[in-house]
Amino acid sequence: MRIVILAIFLIVFGLFLATQIPVTLTADEVDGAVSDAIAEAQEPVDEDEVAPIVQRSIEKLEAAQRNRLKYLAGAYFVIWLVFMLYVLRLGQQQKALDRRLAQLEQETNQ
Repeated sequence: MRIVILAIFLIVFGLFLATQIPVTLTADEVDGAVSDAIAEAQEPVDEDEVAPIVQRSIEKLEAAQRNRLKYLAGAYFVIWLVFMLYVLRLGQQQKALDRRLAQLEQETNQ
């Protein structure tokens, strides 16, 4: 039972981490977005000034996203750990109840 719970935890946790990779924007995507924004702007804007500002902003947002994912993964791990400990505790209590039931059956048969 313990091995099954541990295996399920590892599989689900691995899948969780594999699917939670933060999205990273390439330089071409940033340049395209900056060009589109400048084309839609009402006033003239210098692309050479805007591009580095946008790039720094994206880097900050990606760093914050990675930080949030660390907390999410940590919370996920703690919840699974508590769940596993709870199931193991239930298993111990079930064994104790089974022993007590067997003892009572022996006493009634005598």
